[in-house]
Amino acid sequence: MERALGALRDFTRRDILLRFYADRKARSVDDVSREAGVHRSVAFEHLERLVALGYLEVAHRRGLPGKPAKIYKLTGGPVQISHPARRYDVVAEALAHAFEGLGEVGSHAVRRAGRAYGNELSRPGAKSAMAALEPLIEMGGDYNTRGGMLDCTNCLFAEVCRRAPVICRFHAGIIEGILESSEMHIDVKALGFRDPYGCAYMLEDKEAIEPLEAQAQ
Repeated sequence: MERALGALRDFTRRDILLRFYADRKARSVDDVSREAGVHRSVAFEHLERLVALGYLEVAHRRGLPGKPAKIYKLTGGPVQISHPARRYDVVAEALAHAFEGLGEVGSHAVRRAGRAYGNELSRPGAKSAMAALEPLIEMGGDYNTRGGMLDCTNCLFAEVCRRAPVICRFHAGIIEGILESSEMHIDVKALGFRDPYGCAYMLEDKEAIEPLEAQAQ
């Protein structure tokens, strides 16, 4: 833990890591050197340290003559620091599989639990879907709307969702609960995991179907 905290006290290293989190793009040493304004050897040292700490991983480009073969990208999940180590992900996955084993009964129970939590998080008075979702955004979630779709590009529950899809129903329930408490009566349908970091949902007004883009204005 002290090693990780010490490494991230370095301003340049922290700046490099935040750039990866900002757009989640893979980068070469040259890319990082140019963006951070440091010598290539300095960029390489910082990148290798972040790999050793588990924040980044190394990938290799193929079939691109003239391009650096070695590139760096974020690891699949977040790196958490705690002492002693806590494995909440193990508990969450085990419980999720237990609910999945109950079929529709378990799925509905997970959805209700999400909706109840969404009600607790909600802030009455929100005028748009994005404004209503602010509590989840503050927790680290990342959302954007397009038509009647809601894309979650950084799912708070991604690590469990990948292994237990029923968690998407829990997330859908949270979104629905937040929107209901904000007096936006919108039906939320989980469409599943879409990329390494997030999922998608279909949103429809329960009273009159209208594009979510209009609500987000």
